[in-house]
Amino acid sequence: MTMHFMRRPDIDSRFEQLADRLGLTGSERKTETIERALALLEERVVHDRPGRATIEATLDRYIDSGVRLRERVAHLDDNDRPLSASLQRALYDDLGLPE
Repeated sequence: MTMHFMRRPDIDSRFEQLADRLGLTGSERKTETIERALALLEERVVHDRPGRATIEATLDRYIDSGVRLRERVAHLDDNDRPLSASLQRALYDDLGLPE
């Protein structure tokens, strides 16, 4: 396997140091280092992916936070404007900016 991307001395040096720490020797030590790194990354990706329950719980938290924010800032505007418009109006009023 030809490693054309190994033209950066810093990357090459890191490979050499890691291969030494892993006890890898021989002409395929860079390839073995990459294979080990890829295996660890693949394992990590599987474990880092949130499950459906985690995603649903996160969405519920965001929705709840939005509802609480809306309740806290309800006094900003007594019209039936969207929350974003009320917040924008309050921001412009606080900073003295024209609407």
